[in-house]
Amino acid sequence: MNKNNSKPKGFIAIVSLLIIATISMFFAMRILMDGVNNASLSANSLNYENTRINATTCIEDALIRIKKQSQFNTNFNYTISEGNTCSATLTWFNEIPVSLGVVSRLVNLDVTGVNGNFTRTFRYEMKVTRYDVNHLDGTLEYMNTITFNSITEITS
Repeated sequence: MNKNNSKPKGFIAIVSLLIIATISMFFAMRILMDGVNNASLSANSLNYENTRINATTCIEDALIRIKKQSQFNTNFNYTISEGNTCSATLTWFNEIPVSLGVVSRLVNLDVTGVNGNFTRTFRYEMKVTRYDVNHLDGTLEYMNTITFNSITEITS
């Protein structure tokens, strides 16, 4: 009989199993934390992009209004949905006569999109040219063309 062996049978196997299980749990927790961080980054990226989309809502509306109206000088704000808004601010500069019935005007259009905690502001520098169209029946119609000079993201 071997009396010097005081450790129970399987002690080394249990200790090895505990060490392997601890290391495995560490790696599993690390992978889980990486997944949570990536999901958070994806949600932030989506919200950041939705902010640009919200700003685009205002630029599209402003461009339609500028094209359709002879004089459009109104700033506006929209609530798209809860936590999602956009606003547009127009800054018009002096009219420049081009020819008879044609007037150009420079304009800065600042649009801001908001989505939750994200805000992005874009500046559109444009030239709006208004053509006065005289019809044979004596009616006057306006046709505006818009030329973009530059588009800049001011804040993000």
